Amino acid sequence: MLKHNSLLRVLLYALAVFIILAVISAFAGRDNLFRFFLDPRIPFQTYQPPTAPDYSDTSSWVLPPVSDADPDDAHIFVVHPTTYWGGKDWNTDLDNEKSNDRLLRIAVPNWAGPFRTLGSVVVPKYRAASLYSFLTTRHDARAARALAYGDVLDAFDTFYASIEGDGPIVLVGVEQGGLHVLGLLQDRFINPHIRERLAVAYVIDFAVPLDLFQGVLRDISICQNPQSTQCIVTFNAFEPKEEKEIIRFRERSMVWDQKGRLHNTQGRALACVNPVLGSASLDYAPKRLHLGGANASGMDWGAEPAPLTAQTSAQCEEGVLWVDRPRSKSLRKKFSAGERFKPDPFNLFYADISKDAERRVQALRKKFETEGRLAPPFSGKIELHDSPINKTPDTE
Repeated sequence: MLKHNSLLRVLLYALAVFIILAVISAFAGRDNLFRFFLDPRIPFQTYQPPTAPDYSDTSSWVLPPVSDADPDDAHIFVVHPTTYWGGKDWNTDLDNEKSNDRLLRIAVPNWAGPFRTLGSVVVPKYRAASLYSFLTTRHDARAARALAYGDVLDAFDTFYASIEGDGPIVLVGVEQGGLHVLGLLQDRFINPHIRERLAVAYVIDFAVPLDLFQGVLRDISICQNPQSTQCIVTFNAFEPKEEKEIIRFRERSMVWDQKGRLHNTQGRALACVNPVLGSASLDYAPKRLHLGGANASGMDWGAEPAPLTAQTSAQCEEGVLWVDRPRSKSLRKKFSAGERFKPDPFNLFYADISKDAERRVQALRKKFETEGRLAPPFSGKIELHDSPINKTPDTE
């Protein structure tokens, strides 16, 4: 009997050790497991994408273009971050309940909210590439991103056609949305009459290589100071401890070239604009200058969150915005599998971005007043007729 009990104890100890090792192993490999379960396991070539949005229908918008908006008002076009993690599809089904819940409850309040009082805010739904497609460089993942961008391009064209007057335009792209805003800048803002109206483009939590400004974005600049217009504000905030994510951001981000192909950012210098200072300087911004972050998740459209001020310092260095761990838990990522890959469910610079956009829109209006505008594009036709050439007599 004693031997039987001893054997039972050994087996129980062995089982306990096995369970502990299994838990430790699962914890250490939690991100790999997260990736594994999000893989659609179907080639994009044989994949049937979800139904495309119809942007003539208001149901294809979270916030549709408003027909009676003030024609001289600012127009804000927001491309939301990823809201579908993956598993079944490469791209977001617009009827996916979990995705729509994240879109309406988290993405819109935190990232469209800062611009609510600036003018007319427009947010399209689109078949965004899944989070998994940003965790691999496979051809399937690239195709999923291209499909998503096609929707954003269609949405922008519908939005722009709805704008009357000459009001300033603000572009906002967060995480995946930042990639698509970079595409819009290359494909639509090459037109000088559209580019003239650009107060600022925000590319947040996505990489912007500096070499783009010597190439496809040569007519647009990095916002060098708080009064700059027709420029880009871009940053991706990291705490120093986030080493793995910093490497992934610097080396494995992928951006469009002028031919619509994706290239990674490895070895390329990245741009950074300090959202606290509103400039591309490398100066340190102490906490006292931080206007405030907000966790607006769950708030109704039109509600204004109370900014949490002085939560972090900020400094650009080698394309990265270094920040402190925020004092408020509501401005920190949760601890769960794959959380480090997901878009932030809060906006650390909510009030700073809101003030920055207001300042740049005002600066563009002032620029219009002092420097004038481009002549409108000529849309009429001129008929040319042959004219006789009669020789005149020489005169002395």
